[in-house]
Amino acid sequence: MSVLLPLQMSEGRLWRTSDPKVAIDAFLELLLTTPCGSCVSDPQFGFIFNNLKFEIFNENEGVIYDSKEEGSTPVSGLYSKKVAGTSKSINTFALELKKAIEQYETRLSEVSVSMTYLKGQKKIQVHVEGILKDTGETYRYTSSLHLWN
Repeated sequence: MSVLLPLQMSEGRLWRTSDPKVAIDAFLELLLTTPCGSCVSDPQFGFIFNNLKFEIFNENEGVIYDSKEEGSTPVSGLYSKKVAGTSKSINTFALELKKAIEQYETRLSEVSVSMTYLKGQKKIQVHVEGILKDTGETYRYTSSLHLWN
């Protein structure tokens, strides 16, 4: 059984679920919406895309521009990554999310991630697929991130 997120208490105990999909969905939502560096006990926890909310998003090229002054230290290759794409491509945020999921969500195997930019809605559709290790069942998760432009 897995603890439900957000944490809920009843009769002095944390609520749990016997459905692994519910627990994994909640955990992926937490991972997806947490900026890296905001968790003191593990600064690497989260999705690096959330650290770029105050940067300039170029809709035509599908990349994020670095708004820091010239000469400042860039985050290694972060500004050359494409917003839309799959985790099979090496230069995408989807690959970054896949790496984070593989590191923190150990109940999934064979993880693949795709991110699609929906220009008219100003959001990014995130789709995660994998296999539940305990049961061998196919797992699917869909969420969206709203852009800041």
